[in-house]
Parts: sequence; structure tokens; C-alpha cells
Amino acid sequence: MNILIKHFTAKFSLLVLLLASMLTTSCTEELSIADFADDFENYEQELRIEGVLDAGDFSKSIIRVDHTVLVTDTSLFNGIDDNGDWESYTDENGNNRWDEGEPLNDDIGVSQGGPDDIPEGRGNGIADPGEPHVDDYIEILTQVHDSTMVSVILREANSGTQVAEFEWTSRAAAFDVVYGPGGPPEAMKENPIVTYFYGAYVPKPAFAAVVLDQDLEYEMVLTTTDGRVISATTDIAGPPVNVAWENAVWIGDTLVSESNNYAQMIWNNSSETGFCAVLMDEVIHKDSTKGFYASLAVAINRSEDNDLLEFQGNFIGVPLGLYTFALESYTSNYGNYVYSGLPIRDRELSSWRDQDGNVVLGALGAKTPINFYLRLISPIGSTLND
Repeated sequence: MNILIKHFTAKFSLLVLLLASMLTTSCTEELSIADFADDFENYEQELRIEGVLDAGDFSKSIIRVDHTVLVTDTSLFNGIDDNGDWESYTDENGNNRWDEGEPLNDDIGVSQGGPDDIPEGRGNGIADPGEPHVDDYIEILTQVHDSTMVSVILREANSGTQVAEFEWTSRAAAFDVVYGPGGPPEAMKENPIVTYFYGAYVPKPAFAAVVLDQDLEYEMVLTTTDGRVISATTDIAGPPVNVAWENAVWIGDTLVSESNNYAQMIWNNSSETGFCAVLMDEVIHKDSTKGFYASLAVAINRSEDNDLLEFQGNFIGVPLGLYTFALESYTSNYGNYVYSGLPIRDRELSSWRDQDGNVVLGALGAKTPINFYLRLISPIGSTLND
């Protein structure tokens, strides 16, 4: 997700300039984050709770409960392949070194540059921090998840009527992480992608078909093993509407466009929320997709045609092919949490409170998605506009 800090005061900007000046005119020294461990010796671990109700498919709703960790916690982030799943290069010719053309597997090295940059540690036979399966999510997530909640219940906020019960699963959902050098999509297509599953609370099967009402407010209630009750409420956003892609036509559930290396997509939200996720995956073959683009769009203006909040997305250099598209309207509180960059302890930002009204790290919100396909075809020989 892209995080944008929206608000800067003049005083803060001046402070940043002063600090930058000091840094450029003084000596530098490489420090380890662990050197600051004493500054956090009185730190007490907290819960971080994030929940998203899916109004399009309630079975995909998810409540994550994790323990916070310090960046100085070297027991978690130790730069070592603790679980032994890192795989070095394949020495096909048996000469005990990596040669160009031999599979690198996880031994791709670490690079902060572009596609022409030679990654440090590439093919050296050593599990270097930053390579796949070294201090990765497989090692970290299982150590921070909290699966001990006595109950996780969704109910209507006003009436208190129970709507659904949630249960813990170690494979609640998944996300992809791309390793390797940066660059345009064509240069990054060979970069290794690792899919990580994570644990969370999801609706029990008996409640998978629940339909959320856009006119109601919902309350999520969690009960911990020590009897602590943590709750938060959320409304439900309306779905995105009026999707239009420049120089494209709808054929069934697919937008078909003659690609000209640039296109603009415009759409509205049907309710008063200015946040919408944009998820675009490339279709490799039937039932197989590869993550291509993901971001959070923010509506600034209203459409002159219907007075609804209007979103715009510019797409440059998208290769020809078939893509799946998902536009997900987020409720304002959750969209603000993801997008604003304000501290997550900010009382105006976090909707999670304990029974004493204190902020609990995280946020609760809801999303309403729409899904469709996008097919980009070559203008040469096309009869699309004939």
C-alpha cells in the first residue's frame, strides 16, 4: 500500500530542512538499530487489530489480531534463515560456483537499484538478508499472530442482534511479495514472487453467506482470554459505479481497448466515501493470475454529470493482454487509516477502543468491490471502432 502524509505545518517543514542541512554537513556513522534497545526497555507489547468486512462476499471478511513488536527485536529479525527454507543456486555443472544461466532459486542477491544493477550477494551460496525466505513473513507472522480470542462476534450496532461469529484459521488470506531489482513491468517480469499466507479470524462457514445492509451500522466485538472486551463500529460503503476506460467498449464483463501506451480510467463511488482500492492482476492462463498493480485511489472532485465523488487513474505502458480488475470502495475511516499516514494512535484515526475508551492499535472498516476484466489489444488490424 502507498502511504501518503497529507499534512505538513510550516514549522515541521522548517525542522526537516534544518535536519537535512545538519546531515549533509556532518560526519556519518553506520549504526545498528539494536544499539537503541535500551531506549525501549520499558516497552509493553500491545495488540494491533485490523478488520475489514467485505460487503461483496462476506466470507472474505477478515479480522487480524497481532502482537506489536519492536524494530530492535533481533530474536525475530536476525538476518538468518531460521526455518531452513532458503534454497541456493543450482550448480548444474558441478564446479562449486554459480555460472550465468544456472538457476539462482533464492540466491538472487540484494538490490536497491534498477534492472541493470548487479545485486550484492547474487549466486554466492549464502542466505543474505533481503533475499527470499530470509527473515520473511513465513518466519515472522506466526510469531506475532494472536489466535487466543475467546470470541469474535459481529452484530448490528443499534439493536445488538448477532450477525455472525468468526473463527481462527492459519490460512485466512494471502499476499504476494516480489523480490529482485525494480524497474518497469517488462524488466521485473522475471523477478521471483513468493505467496505468503497469514492467520486471522474469518466468518464461520454457517455465516459465510451473510449479506450486509448498506443502511445499517455494524459492531465487531472481541473478547480476550482475560475477559477484556474490545469493540468498534463501521458503516458500509456503496459499490463503485460508472466505470469508463478511455477508448474502450464493454463486451460482456470485459472492457476492451486498443492500447496506445496510455489510458485513463474514471469511475464514481455510489456513497460518500473518497477512498477506493485499485487491484489489477495479469491473467497468465486460465485460473492463473499474477499481481500487476495495486494502489489506493482518493477522490478529490465531483463529477459534473452526477455530483458523485469522481476517481481517476492513469495507466502508462501497460503491456497488451488480459487483466482482472477489482475496484473496492472503502469506508472513510478505514480509507483514512490506510492512506493518511497519521500516527495509528491518533484518536481521530483509530476506531478501535477498549472498554475504557482507549485507542487500540489498528482500525475497522468495510469494503464493497466490483470485478471485471480488461483486455488490451493492438490498434494494428483492430476492428474495435469499425
